[in-house]
Amino acid sequence: MTAGLLDWLDAPSESAGLRFLAEDGTWEALSYAALAGHVRATARDLRDRGLTTGQTAVVLRRTGPGFAAAFFGILAAGGTPAPLAPPAALGAARRWRAHAAHVIAESGANLVLADPDLAGAAAAVAGPGRAVLAPASAADAPRGSWPPAETALLQFTSGSRGRARGVRVSRGNLEANIAMIGRRWAGRAAGTGVPWLPLHHDLGLVFGLLTPVVRGEPVALMRPEQFVQRPLRWLREHHARPGMVMLMPNFGLEYVVRRVRPEQVAGLDLSGVEAVVTGAERVRLDTAAAFLDLLGPCGLRPSALRPAYGLAEATLGVTCAPLGRAAPAVAVAPGPLRMGEPLPLLGAAEVSRRAPAGPGVWHVGCGTPLDGLTVRIADDAGRRVPDGSLGEITVAGPSVALGHTSAQEDPATRFEDGVLFTGDAGFMTGGELYVVGRIGDSLQVRGRNVYVEELEAALAEEGLLARRRTAVLAGYLDDDPVVCVLTTAPSAEGVVACLAPLVGPDVAVRVVRVRAAAIELTSSGKPRRRSMWRRLLAGEIDGPLLSSSEPAGAGR
Repeated sequence: MTAGLLDWLDAPSESAGLRFLAEDGTWEALSYAALAGHVRATARDLRDRGLTTGQTAVVLRRTGPGFAAAFFGILAAGGTPAPLAPPAALGAARRWRAHAAHVIAESGANLVLADPDLAGAAAAVAGPGRAVLAPASAADAPRGSWPPAETALLQFTSGSRGRARGVRVSRGNLEANIAMIGRRWAGRAAGTGVPWLPLHHDLGLVFGLLTPVVRGEPVALMRPEQFVQRPLRWLREHHARPGMVMLMPNFGLEYVVRRVRPEQVAGLDLSGVEAVVTGAERVRLDTAAAFLDLLGPCGLRPSALRPAYGLAEATLGVTCAPLGRAAPAVAVAPGPLRMGEPLPLLGAAEVSRRAPAGPGVWHVGCGTPLDGLTVRIADDAGRRVPDGSLGEITVAGPSVALGHTSAQEDPATRFEDGVLFTGDAGFMTGGELYVVGRIGDSLQVRGRNVYVEELEAALAEEGLLARRRTAVLAGYLDDDPVVCVLTTAPSAEGVVACLAPLVGPDVAVRVVRVRAAAIELTSSGKPRRRSMWRRLLAGEIDGPLLSSSEPAGAGR
């Protein structure tokens, strides 16, 4: 039976609940019974402030009790919550103001629920006619019986391909996806862990907060900056505790490997970690191997690593590796790829403490479809392609969202007759999904595609890419295909030689040194490639050319 989003309010637990890491390093506990009181008070306050059924309210709160109370309070009041990234998540104040103003306007919200110290920033971007609310002061209130909104969540995309788009997620979508996640865990606690991903991001929100609350499972939450400041403390929270789940994107694995030394984890017991769920970005085989090598002596098993694929337009989860087996990986021959055609596979392996040697670009499997979802690979005409052939990933099932708030920009991710065309290229083999890259960010040359994610992965594997300080862009200059690498590094030795076999002889490669501010990132840390490419064409991004190659036949 699928649990309702607010069913837990009827008989909330006095023992299980949420824990939040406070500024002084102590844990602040909040039972589900106490949270229910805050939710009811928030809902009553919102109705008193004029929120009506179906209206959207923006949530501008950091990870903490206030966020949980605001999110579920809006739902309980019959409204639609729209989480908004706090200012620090987007770095530059000007960029955050533009993003926040867009989200508030696009959502149609008249109310913004903000942390007290964020109220001023919220008011500055909300504009006239909108109210900024502090946390409700009442400790509790009778539960109201307001009808629910059709849209239970307005989840804004990261904006990596332009301005952030609002995804309308229904109550049924959320309940179905939470149930799918629970079934994939075979009855185990899916949320028992210490997630640190931001709650304005779908992975942090749905997996890190909503799933444990709806299922009545205990969970401890950290803010992203707390993980960044002390990753070793985060690891130690998993010591000698059974049934633990770690949740992070690839850069989290990479960050732990870079910041934590083997002698610091000596004596740490991670044998109780049942799963390391990795999503939100491509999982790199070398990074996964380094993470397992660091923590293998602590009892972390290779089979615990569970890559997943999902997106806001499918609520969250689409595929995830099953329990109890190591994730597979396959090597694809380097070079441009053609949609609808079989991929030239060079080898296969399992994710372990040692990355396999040999030629090719390695792709880590993202698991099998969650129960109730149908995942297929389609060619350019929308026809299903055979196993092992490249195409667009499509998804159908009860967690496919209602649609976007508008059809602005990026039409690649679209809904057609109940089927979600993700705009992501990938392939399936042996029932396992492999994600290659974003179709809209690829470069098409002679009918074949060059994916920037593959180029970035290759640079990273060769140690030539500094995360968040390098971005690979692809496009056309004077009708000629070009790959442009923006980097803050002082030199580009080896970059062109690494990329040349992958892009083929018809594509020029240019490496440009830029200031750090030129590397634009979304609130979830993804490169804003289209914005950077537009600025590059407009001459707004400039710097010395460190290295370049010209396509075969250039100048003839």
